[in-house]
Amino acid sequence: MIGISSRVLLSISLVIVGVGLLDAFIGGDWDLFVVFALSLVVQAVVWFRHRANRTPVTLRPDLASWIERESQRTGEPFDDVADRAIAWYRHGLFIGGQSEG
Repeated sequence: MIGISSRVLLSISLVIVGVGLLDAFIGGDWDLFVVFALSLVVQAVVWFRHRANRTPVTLRPDLASWIERESQRTGEPFDDVADRAIAWYRHGLFIGGQSEG
């Protein structure tokens, strides 16, 4: 749910910057045009990064809030904390499965 709202906000922001870019171009204000163009490029990179091929996963509310708190505590993105937590869990399953056999 967080990813969807971020993409929507980024999309709206890209439209606003695009309109500003067009207005600066029509008005001949080249300094402002460059600022809008750079802003458009940076936001487009962030937008495409959010659209990376990730499988959507539904989490229990308590796990999602833990990941959110951990993300805020460490300063890492939510997705990185979730990836690391799943990797730790998977590693534990793999090691546990090997020691039993």
